[in-house]
Amino acid sequence: MKAQGWLGARLTGRRALIEWGLVAALTAVLVGWLSLSPTADRADNLMYDALIRLQDGPADESVVIVAIDDRSLNALGRWPWPREVHAALIDRLAETGPRAVAYDVLFTEPEAGDAALAAAVARAGRVRLPLLVDAPGQNGAPWQVSEPSPELVRAAAGLGHVNMIIDGDGVVRRAPLYMQAGPRSWAQLILPLAEAGGAAPPSSPVGPEPGDALIAAAPEAIAYRGPPGRFRTLSFVDVLNGEVPADFLKDRLVLVGATAPGLGDRYATPAAPHGELSPGVEIQAALLQTLLEGGGPRTVSPAWVLILSLAPLGLLVGGFLTLRPAINMMLGAGLIILTLGLTTAAFLMAGLWFPPAAAVAGLALAYPLWSWRRLAAASAYMQSEVETFRREAAPIPIAGLAPVAATARQGDVVARQVDTLRAALRQLRDLDRFIADALRSLPDATVVAAPDGRVLVSNDRALALFGSALKSEGEETTTHLADLFLILGEPSWRRFVADDAHELDDIQTPAGQVLKVAAAGLTDAEGRTLGHIVRFADMTGVRVAERQREQALQLLSHDMRAPQVSILTLLEGRQDRADPAFERRIGDYARQTLDLAEGYVQLARAETQPYRSLVLDLGQVLVDAADTLWPQASARGVTIQAPESEDEHLVQGDPALLRRLLTNLLDNALKYGPAGGVIACTLDTAEEEGRPVCIVRIRDQGPGLSDEAKRRLFQPFGHGDADDRGSGLGLAFVRTVARRHGGRVAYEGDAQGAVFVLVLPHVTEA
Repeated sequence: MKAQGWLGARLTGRRALIEWGLVAALTAVLVGWLSLSPTADRADNLMYDALIRLQDGPADESVVIVAIDDRSLNALGRWPWPREVHAALIDRLAETGPRAVAYDVLFTEPEAGDAALAAAVARAGRVRLPLLVDAPGQNGAPWQVSEPSPELVRAAAGLGHVNMIIDGDGVVRRAPLYMQAGPRSWAQLILPLAEAGGAAPPSSPVGPEPGDALIAAAPEAIAYRGPPGRFRTLSFVDVLNGEVPADFLKDRLVLVGATAPGLGDRYATPAAPHGELSPGVEIQAALLQTLLEGGGPRTVSPAWVLILSLAPLGLLVGGFLTLRPAINMMLGAGLIILTLGLTTAAFLMAGLWFPPAAAVAGLALAYPLWSWRRLAAASAYMQSEVETFRREAAPIPIAGLAPVAATARQGDVVARQVDTLRAALRQLRDLDRFIADALRSLPDATVVAAPDGRVLVSNDRALALFGSALKSEGEETTTHLADLFLILGEPSWRRFVADDAHELDDIQTPAGQVLKVAAAGLTDAEGRTLGHIVRFADMTGVRVAERQREQALQLLSHDMRAPQVSILTLLEGRQDRADPAFERRIGDYARQTLDLAEGYVQLARAETQPYRSLVLDLGQVLVDAADTLWPQASARGVTIQAPESEDEHLVQGDPALLRRLLTNLLDNALKYGPAGGVIACTLDTAEEEGRPVCIVRIRDQGPGLSDEAKRRLFQPFGHGDADDRGSGLGLAFVRTVARRHGGRVAYEGDAQGAVFVLVLPHVTEA
């Protein structure tokens, strides 16, 4: 039980919170490390390059490249060309009137033609030459600068570095606008061209202390607008030979550089197709256009990268405590899509770059890590519960009920757990079917109710007893125990399910049934109350048998005993047996005994035996009953007035029992009415409570009954007032037969006579 409690704590409670905190902390540390270190740069670069390619657009028409291409090499000879060739090109460019010229060719080695080249550069006045800053330098120096010859430096309008920032994957995505080394700073070659085009590049940052290493300062992300070849490009030899109209270069920003593959100045870029390299002068042109457009994508600060990477992780980890696993999975996938979508929107619409790899990695790791911990805890808990169930479950001695046993002897741990769980579930299904069948087959109406009285399950007997008040099987029930007890005519239901509800009286239903209610509590393994099992046992037959037994005892011990004692008294007395009165008295006592026995037998049959059900005319039955008593009525001079209506008054019932019912009523009127009197019988139809009924009234001219006699009138062995003529069972028989035919019998007499009213349902024969 300790292990079970510990495993249960792993699923809920403090243990789960601890594991949740560990998962959250671990993934947060991972995200922080990925967002602040270059570990995820390769994945971020893939996203960055894809977004760069989405920015495909036209090249700036003010930028023109004069390319040292293969055609020019074929025309002018092998590289490097004499300085005089470059001087001639510069003179040609000066004639066209460009706004500025960046000559992206390194002249770091002195040559004989430097004077001619310097003169041409001086005449043009707008030509800027490149330099290269390398680290480390020669002879242990931290850095060194490779500049043109001094006379070229003096002639040029300015110098600028052409250093690139090559990322770890060999792709050029940024270029430093300044190179700093100690107190010195060198601007990028194209910065003056950008200023000439109207851009305002950043000023040179403050340099570090002397002696510090070389620093690539103010890196600018290059907004490539497409693959190489987008910019207007002129062949070197065409410009040199004057084959380009002068207006084509007027007021343009001109870059001169090598594009021939054999010259080596080529780099991988995000916009170039896979495996294709871009010439350095193309990269310089893309950087120039980037500056003219206001700058490239701006990367958010490291602090914001950390915050934005942790935010979606926080949402997902928070959902682990409140949402279902399926919702958490959809939340994780949605947050990954949202992160990538917001990154794309910020890059394309606002020019902001947020590296998403750290955030996506945290989301991709957090859900499986949390799922693994929860599944591991759930698996251990499930295995523990199954083993506990197998050890502690009390076996039911029913053939075919599957035992819980570890059937798997091979395979991994999960396979064995699945097999064990399958066996446990099979037994649970068997137990569920066994319990359901046992409940359904119970001989008494039985319901299972929640502690608040809401009915959960009922069997077929309960459905037959309560009818539409209970939902059919498979439907959700809203029936309450209070509703069922109200149907039975019992307003209080709680006292029947109380712990001390043992000696409660039977419930007499409006339909005449006698029910014994018994309830038993349902508890779980910890003893908590889950509800009640309530049984409604039909005691009608038992109570009838008990009443008949009591009546039989009364009949034998008193009513039949009294005339037998009287007969014995007469036989043992000294009265003359030849006297006619002697025989008459014995005969009267014997007939009284027979009447009691016959009345009791007829009442017992009326209460217990099944009835025949025929459609018959109640008026004809009444006439037959009057004819049966005609001899007795004639002897006393009594007239029985039967109804003379020719209309049929149809009822459905047992002809013999209904005939005896009416005979008993007429016989009762004949006994208690005066000699020479009249017994009036009427038969009508009417409606009671919306149903058609037939009403028989039998009126005599006797003295009527007192209140005490009325109270005992329809009870077995009940007599009118002090008169004990008859067995006292005739009217009890009348009431029993009337009720079993769905009708009723009542007394409505007064001091001028007794009136018995019989009401039976009226039917229409098809």
